[in-house]
Amino acid sequence: MLTSRFAFKFGSRFDAARTPFDGSRTLFNTARTISVCGGLLIVLLAFPSAAQADWLFGGYMGASATSSNTLTVTPAAGATLSLANVAYKGQAFRSPVYYGVRVGWMPAERGPGVEVEWNHAKAIAQLDHGAHDLNQFQQSHGLNFLLANLAYRFSPGCGGRCTFSVRAGAGISTPHVESTLRNVHQEQYQYGGIAWQGGAGIEYHVWQFVYAIADARVTRVTEKHLRGADAEIAGAFFTRHIDFGVGLRLP
Repeated sequence: MLTSRFAFKFGSRFDAARTPFDGSRTLFNTARTISVCGGLLIVLLAFPSAAQADWLFGGYMGASATSSNTLTVTPAAGATLSLANVAYKGQAFRSPVYYGVRVGWMPAERGPGVEVEWNHAKAIAQLDHGAHDLNQFQQSHGLNFLLANLAYRFSPGCGGRCTFSVRAGAGISTPHVESTLRNVHQEQYQYGGIAWQGGAGIEYHVWQFVYAIADARVTRVTEKHLRGADAEIAGAFFTRHIDFGVGLRLP
């Protein structure tokens, strides 16, 4: 009953009897992710508290590019199919657009902080529809990431108008997978896998508590059990991101 409710919630035409969905595996991976995030918070608490700290609320747009990979397709009936060198487009400004939000607690000038981030990147496979059983594969409604970050902020001496930060984080992906296999289409949100990211950014003071923000980041996730139309799809997704937006720093 739990599986059917999950499928109904996201509008899936997923057939639980034919496409395996291991609930215990999902619970294990979720628990592992919570442990990772908890570890990040413990590390943060190990640092001395800053004399003054800010809450940072940020929203951004941008663009992403996912590296070519190999997709492994395991149909419910028939032989496993491996597609090498699958290329992807990000189509960042085509609806639904690329976007992200971030909430963090950071020292006002220099020191470590913690963030929670949601990112809606996209990865749309460029497939020859007539060459393989897999006619379509894309995550256009999101190669989505929910991440907990450790960040370090510092000011390089630019008159107090700008601060730099570096960050590393871990979490999960919750992609919206759209696939067509042998002319049968299926799409739904689902759990993807454990994800990580690393990057750096800048905040430039515009007015009072308003800052312009820009970031460069990389993310990686290995998605081993994506549900397709009567099949499982697996692949590793390494993505480069460039972001720009607006942040609010509130004491």
